[in-house]
Amino acid sequence: MFTVALALLAGACGSDAVTTGDSRAPATTIAAADAPSTSASTTTSSSTSSSSTTPTSATTTTTTTTTTTSTVAMPATVGPLDLSADRIGLGFSAGGRPIVAEQSGTPGGRRVLVIGVIHGDEDAGVAIVDELRAEPVPDGVELWIVESMNPDGLTNQVRSNDNGVDLNRNFPYKWGPIGVLGDSQYAGTGPASEPETQAMINFMAQLRPDITIWYHQDLFVINPSEGRDGRVRARYAELTGLPMGEITGGTYTGIAATWARNEFRPDDGVAFIVELGPTLSPIEAIIHADAVCTVATEG
Repeated sequence: MFTVALALLAGACGSDAVTTGDSRAPATTIAAADAPSTSASTTTSSSTSSSSTTPTSATTTTTTTTTTTSTVAMPATVGPLDLSADRIGLGFSAGGRPIVAEQSGTPGGRRVLVIGVIHGDEDAGVAIVDELRAEPVPDGVELWIVESMNPDGLTNQVRSNDNGVDLNRNFPYKWGPIGVLGDSQYAGTGPASEPETQAMINFMAQLRPDITIWYHQDLFVINPSEGRDGRVRARYAELTGLPMGEITGGTYTGIAATWARNEFRPDDGVAFIVELGPTLSPIEAIIHADAVCTVATEG
């Protein structure tokens, strides 16, 4: 699929092996938004210790069980977020599944945001996210990852969330009433009607990323643009072997990347969609992760 020099495999992110695993130790906490109300998920673990005493006539064994409870708070509504945390809960999906953002790299550096999945049945971006987790982040880059802003669709392997809404038609910029419930591009009852959209808008409005990348499938193309946005897209295409071309085949209102470009235009922010092919090999996932790191430093 790609004709790319093997030198890319030791690219800006420093990858030196073909792997899609996460070699970093998992974060232990998720910081919640400072919202009026919160929901909590509780994990209970038990540890058992035994002691034995053996007098001359009998043996007695005493067992003590200690239970510890760990609570991770998640925001029930949008509100201020702790952007200094390694992991933050952004909110919940329509189906009640958590949406989580992860931070690594240089705090205060150029903020780069990668969203692995927005359409649940287009999930090849998860492999790229896994590579970004495993590789070192370039100096001067504050990297943020949202593995999936549509955990309902990812779990169910369908395009929409549990409300049947195409989240990439639900953002408020130039939103339009597309379709009805049951249509693949159903835009919802109104602009930003969905909790996932609200959570991402709340997060990105506070984060104000300099570069944002959404992964889709499977048109295998990057749409051209102008100015700095166009240059970053062209560089990403060059690094990955993706062609530049028009994205067609849908009704394009309420699009996440278009909202972001309009929202962050005063800061000359970059936001674009990468249309991957129908499959993504482990080597291709590394190439894309390295491309993220390269445009993060060059763009």
